[in-house]
Amino acid sequence: MEFDYFLLIIALAITVIGLIYLGSAMSNMYADGGASAMKSQIVGLVIGVVLALVLAFFDYDLLKKITWPFFAFNVLLMLSVFTPLGIEDYGSRSWIGIGSFTYQPSELMKLAMVLVIAIELEKAKEEGFNFRRVLIISAAFLVPLGLIILQKDMGQAMVLTFAFLMVLFVGRAKWWYVLSVLALGGAAIPFLWKFFLNGTRRARLFAFIDPEKYPDYSLQLIRSETAIGSGGLTGQGVGQGAMNSGKKILVKMSDSIFAVIGEEGGFIIAALVVILFAILLLRMCYISARARDMFGKCVAAGILAMFLFNIFENIGMNLGIMPITGLPLPFISKGGSAMITNYICIGLLLSVSLRRKREFFE
Repeated sequence: MEFDYFLLIIALAITVIGLIYLGSAMSNMYADGGASAMKSQIVGLVIGVVLALVLAFFDYDLLKKITWPFFAFNVLLMLSVFTPLGIEDYGSRSWIGIGSFTYQPSELMKLAMVLVIAIELEKAKEEGFNFRRVLIISAAFLVPLGLIILQKDMGQAMVLTFAFLMVLFVGRAKWWYVLSVLALGGAAIPFLWKFFLNGTRRARLFAFIDPEKYPDYSLQLIRSETAIGSGGLTGQGVGQGAMNSGKKILVKMSDSIFAVIGEEGGFIIAALVVILFAILLLRMCYISARARDMFGKCVAAGILAMFLFNIFENIGMNLGIMPITGLPLPFISKGGSAMITNYICIGLLLSVSLRRKREFFE
């Protein structure tokens, strides 16, 4: 067995760059200059890396024994969002808070869904794609999707759906089932638009199509593009960005953190971040392709899909090529619990990679 240092080093490199520019973004947002928020971010990083290393040396096959309890536990956490513990922010009720600690249950819920479906697709390879298996796979997707839609978190709903379709594709699900899912999804769009997309989200979508007609809702996009453009080739320097220091970049610690990187790091650092993410995603693709079994392939593919969608959507909405959905940039956006979740996913990938099929000359 050979530990995948490459995957871990790339993730850590992105995280370090993120800490530098996140620190700059937070410096004028808190009375203590962002020290307490940065401490939370670093604690999340340390816990996440420790969990990743622990998971790496456990055979991922053992996850099959705890997948259903893990899924049920995350469903309960998702339901707790609708209790007094739930926190509403930017029109979505998708967080729970205990004291100063906040957590978004949908983060690990996506992983739980991937694990359940990966198990079922591996069984389908041996036993066939029967009606019972179709029901289980459908329920494992629709239950968390329904809860996320009730929370009015369309960004996470899209990530979940993309991960679901990716796992079905890699797991070689029957084409009639995949096409049925796509057809039902398409038929549900008018219903979701009518009853679950609130006014803010509709306006953001319209603002993406025609920014000048909806200036109030296109302001975040316009300022992000302006900040990135003002960075030029080498940037204005860490902590020296005029728009960052003037608090002109909206939601700059999460949605628009890439705009801070573009303004203060310039094209060079922004391009470096994109290149590192591309390398990370390619490595995830390689791990999925070389996994020793169908379960490992599907787990790695599901994690790849979650990261791919988040990265493309977050950077895309800062560049004006995607609508604003509120999805964070992995390893970079503020959030200690999100950092832990990201490294849990890296730990599972390390476990799959450590037990991958050998190359001919290895």
